[in-house]
Amino acid sequence: MTNTQEIANLGTADDRIAARRSRAEAKLKQDKEEAEGKKTKKDDAAEQISLGKQQFGTSTAILELQRTETWDELTSIRVRFDDQENQRRIIEENNRLDRYEALQIEAVTSGRKNAAIEMKWADLLNMDIPQELNDQLQFQKSACKQIIESKDRRIEDFKSELKNKDEEYIKMLKQQSGDVTTLISKMREQYHTLRRHYDQQLEEIEDAFEHERTEQLSKNKADIEALFEKRRQMEENEFLDRRQEREKGFKQQIEELRTDNADGYNKCKIALEKGIQELEQHLEKMMSTYLLNKEKLEYNREVLIERNKEHTAIQSSYKNRLNRLRETLNNLMSRYNTLDQKYKHQNIDLTEEYKRLTRQFKDLQEKFTHFEQADEKKFREVWNMNEGEVRELITKVQAADKLLHEQQLGHEWLQPNLEQLQQEADSFSETGTQTGKSSAVESAEQGPDESGKFSASKVKKVLDLIKEETQFLLDMKVREQLAELPVEQRDVLQIDALLRYIGVEGQADVDLLVQVFYHGQEDDDEALMVDADDVLQLLKDFMQEKENLRIADVAPDKKKGKARTQQAGNESDADRKARRRREERKFWERMGHVIPDMNLRVWKALDVFLKRYYELLQKRSKAIDGAVAMQKQNEELKSLLDQYLGSKVNEELQVPPTHVISVVGSS
Repeated sequence: MTNTQEIANLGTADDRIAARRSRAEAKLKQDKEEAEGKKTKKDDAAEQISLGKQQFGTSTAILELQRTETWDELTSIRVRFDDQENQRRIIEENNRLDRYEALQIEAVTSGRKNAAIEMKWADLLNMDIPQELNDQLQFQKSACKQIIESKDRRIEDFKSELKNKDEEYIKMLKQQSGDVTTLISKMREQYHTLRRHYDQQLEEIEDAFEHERTEQLSKNKADIEALFEKRRQMEENEFLDRRQEREKGFKQQIEELRTDNADGYNKCKIALEKGIQELEQHLEKMMSTYLLNKEKLEYNREVLIERNKEHTAIQSSYKNRLNRLRETLNNLMSRYNTLDQKYKHQNIDLTEEYKRLTRQFKDLQEKFTHFEQADEKKFREVWNMNEGEVRELITKVQAADKLLHEQQLGHEWLQPNLEQLQQEADSFSETGTQTGKSSAVESAEQGPDESGKFSASKVKKVLDLIKEETQFLLDMKVREQLAELPVEQRDVLQIDALLRYIGVEGQADVDLLVQVFYHGQEDDDEALMVDADDVLQLLKDFMQEKENLRIADVAPDKKKGKARTQQAGNESDADRKARRRREERKFWERMGHVIPDMNLRVWKALDVFLKRYYELLQKRSKAIDGAVAMQKQNEELKSLLDQYLGSKVNEELQVPPTHVISVVGSS
């Protein structure tokens, strides 16, 4: 059960309320168990609070009280400084209002005096008597002098107030320096006091745990002696069984007490050391903050002094600059009149030059059209020549394929379906020369720009679903780029990379992708009825549909050609030329793959086995030649042996070779 001191040491009010509620529930449960007689000895032991825990709670409360007093002392210094600052600001605001009121009164008074002086100037023009005119001029002069003197007095007041402000600022700096020194000394003194209290409380906690351990050991020793005494009065067999059970229970209790005391001691020690470190860090932080504020205030004072000097210098420089600008304005006006006449003559000359260049440009444009038509004709001739050569090669390849299947393999040869390829060849033969057309003609033939036929919300839903389900397509390089970008740019780059991977190149591909995902739904239905598991299959359907449309676009259909021309209207000249080059490259690649992949694999397998068969025939030929040579050698050896055996020299020998051969043969 949690005691009152431990609840008070909790951090927030919610934690303390929850602890008190749990303690009340445990108390009610305990009372109920006591009433029913179900309380055990183990619960009694758990409810007892150890001496070490009591000392720990007491020490924590003392240290918390000391820490609170420390913060109160520091807060009092800050409160006193804030109060002084508020009083200073109130006085400053009252002085500012007084200055503003005095300036208003001075402005009204000087305005009236100036108006009176201005009104008298008109009367002075009508006077003819010199004596009266002199008197009135002297009166006007004295009135103007009074206005100037009032302005000078106001200026002197402001200067004296500025000087008082400087003195007050210096006095405030000295006061702040003294407060900072006092605050630092108090913080240092409080730090040493807290550290001393922490050490003292830590020693008291250690003494309490040691005393508790000593009492527990003496109690356990007394219990063991009592058990030994009781053992003598019991039978041996029954005592042995009970003894083992009690030893196990005592060992377990000793281990639990040792573990609890060690954990409590370590936690207390760690908490106290952590508090010391936090106070040291806070002291260093406060010292650095006060030193930084001091440096800032000194720097601001010097900046204000330098700024006042700069403003004075700038004011004088502006007066000189105004005089120079007036002289410059006069010079520029005269220079402007001179240059205006000069540029009018240049404008007339440039107009004539522009007309001449326009005529030259029209002539150059006609020449460009002529050469463009010649290049177009040459391109058509080269295209037809290459196409004829490719058709002949296709015929030869088909004949070779037929020969291999029928004669070498003995299979029936199935002629591949080349109608689609023939349509592509005819289409590119008719439209292949359009590459040389001028951009002006192409732009005239192209229709207006087209936008997507699906709403932006549908497109966004499809792209978001693809982005969530196909992130595995992104390689490490793209992932590193995404990690470096902000969140708002990361989705754009990810969607662009995914669309590039699945082959989306323009608005038509985006419309086809949205159409595949919204297949089977109404046009006005904005909800996307697609399961996340079907995204990959839908992307495969999109790529297959795109391939079918690409093959169908190659066929010589006037409507499809017109649609393709309108689709290209959104592209620039460079994009159209690049797209045309890609289509031609793909066309020639398809022309080079007229034989199916299955037939090519058959060719490769046939080539491998024919090579093996040829090597086997060569080995057999060499073996036959060797056998014939060995047979000839055997015949020669037989004839030579017959000659040796039939010689008359053998009869003169004591043991002729014929006897030896017969003996060897019989044996």
